[in-house]
Amino acid sequence: MTPPAVILHIDINSFYASCEQVFDPTLRRKPVVVLSNNDGNIVALSKEAKKLGLKRGVPYFKVRDFLNENGVAVRSSNYELYQSISDRIIDVMKEMVPTIERYSIDEVFADLTDLRLTPEEATELGQALRARLWKWLLMPSCVGIAPTKTLAKLCDHFAKTYPAFGGVVNWFELTDARREKALASTPVKEIWGVGSRTAEGLRAMGADTALEFVQLPGSAVRSRFGVVGAKTREELLGRMCIPLELTPPKPLQICRSRSFGEAAKDADAVASAIANHVETAAGQLRQHGLTAGAMTVFFYTDVFRQNEPQDAAEVLVRLLHPTSDTLTLTALAVKAVEKRFNPRMRYKKAGVILSELRFAEGDGKEGNVGKAAAGATAPDQPSLFDGVDDSGVLGVSSEMLRREHLMKTVDDLNARWGRGSVRPAATMLSDTWKMKRDHLSGCCLTRWEDLIEVW
Repeated sequence: MTPPAVILHIDINSFYASCEQVFDPTLRRKPVVVLSNNDGNIVALSKEAKKLGLKRGVPYFKVRDFLNENGVAVRSSNYELYQSISDRIIDVMKEMVPTIERYSIDEVFADLTDLRLTPEEATELGQALRARLWKWLLMPSCVGIAPTKTLAKLCDHFAKTYPAFGGVVNWFELTDARREKALASTPVKEIWGVGSRTAEGLRAMGADTALEFVQLPGSAVRSRFGVVGAKTREELLGRMCIPLELTPPKPLQICRSRSFGEAAKDADAVASAIANHVETAAGQLRQHGLTAGAMTVFFYTDVFRQNEPQDAAEVLVRLLHPTSDTLTLTALAVKAVEKRFNPRMRYKKAGVILSELRFAEGDGKEGNVGKAAAGATAPDQPSLFDGVDDSGVLGVSSEMLRREHLMKTVDDLNARWGRGSVRPAATMLSDTWKMKRDHLSGCCLTRWEDLIEVW
């Protein structure tokens, strides 16, 4: 008989706030909140801030005075720092567990099945992981261990909720009575993979808790909620239906956008914002080994200011050759802004969408003539105007190959010296569009100028 799978889920507690506390000792054991883009809402809180009654999602301006009066430290979202620490968490875990899935910036699944651990040994491994993450990175965490991903997430939730477990809850160590009690105490809306509509549908069927959910007939669940609902129910029953994704799926499209810190009436500001988004999106294309056959450039006015004139500009650019070349995409994006920009408007948000993605493929030369990625378009077809390279491949010019080598060099330089070390000039036309981050901490892991000095 095949033994059940053993899945571990680890989640960093208050990740953004914990990252802020790592390099600023004055913040440890003190209330800290982290704000969303443009310092809008509270998106993360330390446990000390939660004890003050603060909630996630509350607009910053509504609680600014309360934060000041209670000595709460306020930080703007520092995504570069958070991503760097997340990468280090993955490196630590890879030394201790064989197979992992990076689920999000602060959550990881691991498959312990092949380790053939006893329940007690699995719990000890979970505790060892927590101890190492705290000792090496000062990252507090909780762990859930179970035969399925859904139950592992649920166990992690219990580990966070009930300190008596010591930060690790192992489903295999719970008695049948305690398992039933755990499911009975879990509202259906708290189950991983159950959205608000599904939760409403389950409650309409008489299932308010996870226990009542699994007690529903499987055929009724599948008929009402399809394969996804049926898999969730099976997972709660301890039957693994959702395997680990060891290789992240290729994206069907790449979208990069952000609201401006201040509304822009300058074409250079909008063009610079678009160019920055193109630079990031093109880098993601190359990271996934993809090219784009189309690009949508968009920039909008502030829909919440109805007393001002409104505009929603969208320009679709189709590419003769699918590409991941930053310079080509940037030049086309800037032209699109020039074509559609209205100087009478005040634009608040801009972005790009790269679509019709396909795999970059060539005869050992990393050419852009490739087959379509899953769910994307058909393979690229050369036109009558394409040339032939030295090896006789139609549609791959020597110029295209030179640009691909240039992009690889740019990526290597940015990886070595830091993001943005080499970038298109259009990204620096203006900085008035940049996101408002008045409480931004340093990036001492990725920027030389932010290194901490010790005297």
